[in-house]
Amino acid sequence: MKILVLASTYPRRQNDTEPNFIGNLCLYLARDDIIHVVTPHDEGIPTRESLSTNLEVFRFRYAPQRWETLVYNGGILANLKRNRLKYLLVPFFVIGQILLTIRLIRSNSYDIIHAHWIIPQGFVAIIARLFSRQRPAIILTSHGGDLFALKGALFSRLKRWIINASDHLTVVSSAMKDTAMMLGIPERKISVIPMGVDSYGTFFPSMTSAEREGLIFVGRLVSKKGIEYLLESMPSVLKRHPKQHLTIIGDGPLRTTLLELCRVKKIEQSVTFVGSIVNTAIPSYLQKAAIAIMPSVVTDNGDQDGAPVAIMETLACGCPTLVSDYPGARDIIVDGENGLLVRQKSSIMIAEKINYLLDNPKIRESLGKNGRESIQKKFDWQVVSAEFQAVFNKFVKS
Repeated sequence: MKILVLASTYPRRQNDTEPNFIGNLCLYLARDDIIHVVTPHDEGIPTRESLSTNLEVFRFRYAPQRWETLVYNGGILANLKRNRLKYLLVPFFVIGQILLTIRLIRSNSYDIIHAHWIIPQGFVAIIARLFSRQRPAIILTSHGGDLFALKGALFSRLKRWIINASDHLTVVSSAMKDTAMMLGIPERKISVIPMGVDSYGTFFPSMTSAEREGLIFVGRLVSKKGIEYLLESMPSVLKRHPKQHLTIIGDGPLRTTLLELCRVKKIEQSVTFVGSIVNTAIPSYLQKAAIAIMPSVVTDNGDQDGAPVAIMETLACGCPTLVSDYPGARDIIVDGENGLLVRQKSSIMIAEKINYLLDNPKIRESLGKNGRESIQKKFDWQVVSAEFQAVFNKFVKS
């Protein structure tokens, strides 16, 4: 099978700090299939690169190199919020990806176009196929932000048109399936397939529960991650456990605001902002932490996580995990079995649950063990890639 993957972001180098889930999925699919990836260019990386025998990446230019700043370091939506002038880059971004996609479709016999994100990649796939003689099936994958956050009549009509013009839609959580069906998409056209984790390789436990120390958060510093509620819980945690320390891994537009909140709450000495780190370094932090906290929320404009890979990674490392109770988390966490759920936006309840886990090492040990087992059964890349293969096979012309 020959698959053309369209993405807004893709690992630029081996030790990148950008999310790596699309790259990992492509690596697993490339074990059996030929994978070509179309993704935006960035400074210091080639426009064409062969990563393995079956995996090749093509990067399109959409502006002079110093202005190619729409995509990385936070993602498109975050970059647009930071600087509205970047909206001027959007048409060139879309056109650049369309042109390269058309060229590749005309010169290759693809069976599948796999477009990550409905907007803009789904739109790119539909338009590019219209201008090509080849008619590969289009499989869309939505990761959350494009489905939840892009609201209003215009975006709703556009999303509905793109999904209906494609052959199939996959979403990473059951809540996203419900949202897609509210747009009028028939249930038969939607599959729930999460992203995955390399639980047998990169992410694994390396310490016993008794050896683990400290609290950890991993994720972008943006509103939907709810990090302020975790920070607001820390004074109550430190009152009972004064030696505890919180490590925050990730970067984003809220960094300055969160640092100021630490100063106001007088917890600066108990919180470390590590910033963005290379993906390969993340497991070593998760393998040492006593508790991981992921306090994500549904924002006022409806933006929310789908099924965060960061939660899967903490569980795969055997780290007891506390997660806000929002729709995307419920596909991963069974409360009290493989993790704990806590009401959204409640710093009081976050503090209570952290203290409860710190006071009960046997419960932490049980959650860590059950969490890892749940990831291996349902979310390991071997399982996830096989599910994508099964969907692709339904649309490959014999």
